[in-house]
Amino acid sequence: MAVPPPQGLSIALVSTEQDWGGGEEQARLLAEGLRRRGNRCTVFARSDGRLARRMAEAGFPLVGLSGSGRNPASLWRIRQHLRRLRPDVLHYNDSHALTAAGLAALGLGIPARIAARRVLFPLRWRLPYRRLADRVVCVSRAVAAVCRSAGLPERVLRVVYDGVDPDRVAGGDRQRGRRSLGIADAQLLLLTVAKLTDCKGHAFLLEALLGVFQRYPQAIAVLAGDGPLRGALHAHAARLGIGEKVRLVGHRQDVPDLIQAADLFVLPSDREGLCSTLIDVMLAGRPIVTTCAGGIPELVGSGAPLSDPVAWTVPPRDPKALAAAVLSALDHPDQCAAFVAGARQRAEHLFTADRMVDATLQVYREVLEGYPNGRSL
Repeated sequence: MAVPPPQGLSIALVSTEQDWGGGEEQARLLAEGLRRRGNRCTVFARSDGRLARRMAEAGFPLVGLSGSGRNPASLWRIRQHLRRLRPDVLHYNDSHALTAAGLAALGLGIPARIAARRVLFPLRWRLPYRRLADRVVCVSRAVAAVCRSAGLPERVLRVVYDGVDPDRVAGGDRQRGRRSLGIADAQLLLLTVAKLTDCKGHAFLLEALLGVFQRYPQAIAVLAGDGPLRGALHAHAARLGIGEKVRLVGHRQDVPDLIQAADLFVLPSDREGLCSTLIDVMLAGRPIVTTCAGGIPELVGSGAPLSDPVAWTVPPRDPKALAAAVLSALDHPDQCAAFVAGARQRAEHLFTADRMVDATLQVYREVLEGYPNGRSL
């Protein structure tokens, strides 16, 4: 049984991202979970960013940052607020937050400095993680392995899986999602939800869809999400002759509806720290075809010790293998049903927001108990 988390902590949660992605959703869930457990959470976030707006609307104390917070004026502002707050924990939600708030906090004697590491990319600079953080919380064992290979010592690395709010997914409505897309009830819908960047592998999905549409001409593919590759992907679909069957619908606020509307969820990522959207899909009861990139096998049980797989997985950057897996899923509804049942159970057991918050609090407790003249928990 988990040790009860510490109560009544003061936490400064710092994020420097302007847009909304998986990391910002995890920051929101963490802050709300901390508050529900009786802790005080102050959010430091970009004044022009979505996280700042969301957290202010939710009633959290907010310190607005200019840009990424690394200019001299912003560093001074962060330092002044940290000196006033005297937080027990300084939690960096991204690498720029580590640099900005970590430098601003030097000499302030903050007992616990925690850095989140969500991406699979190699560490360009390991010094900030070694000097400005007491622990590095990695979203998967795959991310921890990257940190380890970059020279971060094992003693500072902790794995805390992302979590999602099951109630949010349960609020999705299949008919509402299909109506929003203008799709008939009987039409076969393949869905991808991911930022339109190179590491998400959308180009390989488009190539795979050629074979899928030949077998299932009634199918359409919806790519939800925005990003720098939107124009290039639209052009690529047109060159492949499938432009009319592929819809790029941009950033959506109704992702739970879209997930429920889908017949199959496909995530073709080339690199992935974990991917919390897959957890949403697991809880929603939709079958999944994805890759074995990064932390994905830890989510869906492929290659994990003592686990049965709950999704079709293929190597990244392999359109033929991806097409074959999609066709296998569409051809075998009984296997889909078995995977769906196992995926929901796995997500409920391992990947909820409550579990993520409690595990993060455990890391806070560990550092605080070891702090000189440590905090009484």
